[in-house]
Amino acid sequence: MIRRSQRFRHYLDDNLIRLHKNLFISPSDPQYYEKVIRYLDARSPEAHYNLGQNFRIKGNRKRALFHYKEALKTYPSPYYSAANRAVYEMNQEEAAATTALQHAGAIGDEKRKPLLPPLMKALLITLLVLNLILCALYFIDSPVKKVISSLKVWPVGAEVTYETVDKPYIMYFPPQVKQEEMEAALQKQAVALTKDDPEQNVVLYGLLSSDARDQGKTLLLTNEELIKSAVVTAQYHPGSDRTVKIRFLNSQLNQHQPLSAIGANLVRTALAAYHKEYDVYPGSVEALVQDYPQNFLSFIPVEPNSSSNVIHLAEDDSGGWVYDPFADGLDHIFYPNVSGGSEMPYEPFYINVDKQAHNLKFISGDRLLYQAAIGLGANDSTPEGDFYVQDRVIKPQGRHPNVFGDAGLGLGNIALHGTNERDSIGEDRSLGCVRLSNEDVGQLYTFVPKGMEVHIGSATRLAKGLTPVADMQELIPAEQPAIVQTPAHQIFNWLG
Repeated sequence: MIRRSQRFRHYLDDNLIRLHKNLFISPSDPQYYEKVIRYLDARSPEAHYNLGQNFRIKGNRKRALFHYKEALKTYPSPYYSAANRAVYEMNQEEAAATTALQHAGAIGDEKRKPLLPPLMKALLITLLVLNLILCALYFIDSPVKKVISSLKVWPVGAEVTYETVDKPYIMYFPPQVKQEEMEAALQKQAVALTKDDPEQNVVLYGLLSSDARDQGKTLLLTNEELIKSAVVTAQYHPGSDRTVKIRFLNSQLNQHQPLSAIGANLVRTALAAYHKEYDVYPGSVEALVQDYPQNFLSFIPVEPNSSSNVIHLAEDDSGGWVYDPFADGLDHIFYPNVSGGSEMPYEPFYINVDKQAHNLKFISGDRLLYQAAIGLGANDSTPEGDFYVQDRVIKPQGRHPNVFGDAGLGLGNIALHGTNERDSIGEDRSLGCVRLSNEDVGQLYTFVPKGMEVHIGSATRLAKGLTPVADMQELIPAEQPAIVQTPAHQIFNWLG
């Protein structure tokens, strides 16, 4: 290392570490770790642990404990377990020393003081018996109790713990489950999982699922992304815990979290398309709901927790939505105006058309929003690839009357559109377009935003274990804006 002010290299420079500005120090300096904390990183677990070791050797217990506890504030770190073990050993040493002093003092007092009066002795014996009875009642009681902490941070302190093996699990519940039922199931399952291996630290993540095949199942956590969807956690280690610690996450969102996420991601998908087209986000969300061809959406969805679709400029937990076009990332640009709403990740809407199965799936993340049987082009004329919704039209006009059914989602030369020929669904009869029944295309049109991606090909990109969503109609407001979505005198030349 050659500093700016020197012309030649000094042989000691290789053993120096730059801590702060012009401060260089050797690791062999007796005050090395004090200077690391003072000038480089006040929370350095390595420095605090080594200082604790030094003070422990010198017999300064108070300073040693202080630095060990500072090292415990950084988790995870290579020094966490060692600092934890050192605190435990020092507490054990203090307890042993206190017991020895008390024993020595009792012997000395016995030599110096006369025996207690009989009445005092009887009183002490009575108190001792009562304490023994109370201790017996306390320990005979079930060692497992519930602790429910709703929207509160768990206490963080210098509680002595032992090294354990964390075993994370996921447990599925139906969306309509009651809070009391969820608590009881988590408590029972946490205790059951530790019976075979009491050394493990069980962490259960509770997820809501509309799929009856998942409900009630407990599985090892293999995908950490699922943790983001958890509505409750339960933790239990029988070696150090007397309670199953249950913590509800975003309790206001327990009932409606999936629908809130879907409503948010519907608008976010439209905002992403708007930004792609104009290179800027709109000044207001209402700009997405305009006459054709600016009908990115047909309406602003209702936020299910509050039954409101009012747009707010900042979060105040009063319901509706928050829109900040200058925030960083779509998950913070638009989100539910409820506690924890900005934590919902952005999962864009898209459609997957499986030509082989003659099936269409409408998806957001791992949620299946809608699926329908489809008809395709004769002689494999339906092209494959990634397309984007360019037109959203109610009753689109073609070269022949009613050729495109009740609604159409234009993808360029082809479209997803309705048909009056219901027997063509499941067959290859069209000129290249994807046909749906008028009922299905109406359901899709309601929630498909302009600019959304449509993949035509196979089901290879589908997420496994999609969770069906059956109550999306709750997102539709009672009063919808009166916008023109049927352009007059415009003929669409989709292949049909």
